[in-house]
Amino acid sequence: MVQIRLSRDLEQSARSARAPMTVVELLALFPEVPRDLRDEPVLTEYVKAFGPLLRMAQKPSPCMGSGGDAEHQFYTRLVNDLAIYGIGLARRERTLARLQATLDQYRQQPATFGCTLVPRRAPGAPRAGCG
Repeated sequence: MVQIRLSRDLEQSARSARAPMTVVELLALFPEVPRDLRDEPVLTEYVKAFGPLLRMAQKPSPCMGSGGDAEHQFYTRLVNDLAIYGIGLARRERTLARLQATLDQYRQQPATFGCTLVPRRAPGAPRAGCG
């Protein structure tokens, strides 16, 4: 029998993808998320619910505008509110309420919620981004 071994990096990446995301991991991935939210129960629920999408999220470049691929949409919809609060352009209560509202939407359709975050693109439409 032949065994295929993964590189250490790939094996560690695959192992971490199976483990639930933590708030500490969120804060490490996205330094723009303010640390004063670390102990908020709604943030813990948020990370638990959206961990796989948050791991894929990537901050879009300014030239992407409102477009971008799925990973950019995940950032915009799941991290952006936290980043806006982090730079002082939103109130804490309002930010926590928005996280709770997103969680409430997720609970209505958990199996397909991630799909609702990414707008449909017409067949053959060019990808968004810097050209």
